[in-house]
Amino acid sequence: MAKVLDLRGMIYAKFDNETKAADALGWSRQRLNKITSGKKIPDLDEVNDLARVLDTSFMDVARIFLPSQSTNDDS
Repeated sequence: MAKVLDLRGMIYAKFDNETKAADALGWSRQRLNKITSGKKIPDLDEVNDLARVLDTSFMDVARIFLPSQSTNDDS
């Protein structure tokens, strides 16, 4: 949940509010809010859209939603 604050920071660094960001994405404000509040994990297309409007890489946005530790036991 705390990592979505990184996304909010990226959005507010570029846009005055989530409504303007949602408009740039072609999404409803509610759709964006579900992602920025941690209620919805974006799919690959949504991550790509976010990266595009935020002028950042796909991976910069995707890292926000990836688990911080691997669940694989590769030891």
